[in-house]
Amino acid sequence: MALSRLVLSNFRNISAADLQLAPAVNLFCGANGEGKTSLLEAVHMLASGRSFRSRQAQAVITHGADALAVFGRLYSGVTMGVEKRRDGQGRIRINQSPAETSSQLAACLPLQVIDSESFAALDGGPGVRRQLLDWTVFHVEHSFALHWKVYQSALKQRNALLRRGKIDTNLLAPWDQQLVASGEQVDGLRRGVFDRLADLFRERLEDLPGAVFGDLELHYRSGWKKGTGLQAALSESLSGDVAQGFTRSGPHRADLRFVIHGQPAHAVLSRGQQKMAVCALRTAMAAVVVSGDNKPVFLVDDLPAELDQHNQQLFARWVSDCASQVLVTGIEAQVTVQPWLALPPPWDTPKMFHVEHGKIRTVDDLTE
Repeated sequence: MALSRLVLSNFRNISAADLQLAPAVNLFCGANGEGKTSLLEAVHMLASGRSFRSRQAQAVITHGADALAVFGRLYSGVTMGVEKRRDGQGRIRINQSPAETSSQLAACLPLQVIDSESFAALDGGPGVRRQLLDWTVFHVEHSFALHWKVYQSALKQRNALLRRGKIDTNLLAPWDQQLVASGEQVDGLRRGVFDRLADLFRERLEDLPGAVFGDLELHYRSGWKKGTGLQAALSESLSGDVAQGFTRSGPHRADLRFVIHGQPAHAVLSRGQQKMAVCALRTAMAAVVVSGDNKPVFLVDDLPAELDQHNQQLFARWVSDCASQVLVTGIEAQVTVQPWLALPPPWDTPKMFHVEHGKIRTVDDLTE
């Protein structure tokens, strides 16, 4: 699922770019503020229909332009395109035909992003970790998206009734039935994928020095009381749900917990250890979804700034085992390229690009 060609127009400070990408490692080097992260952001928009830095598409469009466009061609021959207009309109196309949802883009080009915000997986809220698990489930279990959509629709209707205050509980019955049916499907699919994810996460922790990683545990919480069915959980929490005006039990409250001797992992691990734990999780997620040639693409923003040299090399090895391609940014070319040189082909011969003032060019010599 690697990108062979990437074309941008009017994306932040990149007015135009047409890049031929290598199937394994692509390194984008240059000073801060020159457009390196914007390039990764454009790939993310191509694969999801949105930016990972801004919720407003208008903020991403080059000043003075009416629209941005991102086009990509995969090595498989599949083409993808996203257009965002300043008036809020836009288009998504796959193989030159309109796509109905951005999830179709995600299915074509699964992505993992590693940047300074990624490390919130340990100390962020449950929603952050739930999204990580659901990304994995989405790419493994193709029925998950439908069950989750049905569940969210029923949840919206139930919450609308709960906000009315005193209501006839019979009005909740059809939505409860739908919540239970779809919610238990969602939970079952999550549990099946989580078991595999936890095993692969543990394998990566064994590569890390320090006894503390041997004590790090990953747990899945369904979103309601353990040992209780979802129907019973909804019944038990009904009076509280009515009082507070929303549904407090269900898969929408699910979470992943990282614990060491019962304590939150982020309270025990150093910042550097947290970063490696998150890298272990992200590459384990990618390994779970691998199926034949269907391997994710990694976008890694300023890897040298996040990890020391030893951990960069370890992370590079993990990525080479589970990814189809990686796009990495860095300030100094010789530092950025170093972790990849010890890997087996084709990972040991990165393609190098220099980014300056929004202009991107291929370079053959690290000293250029």
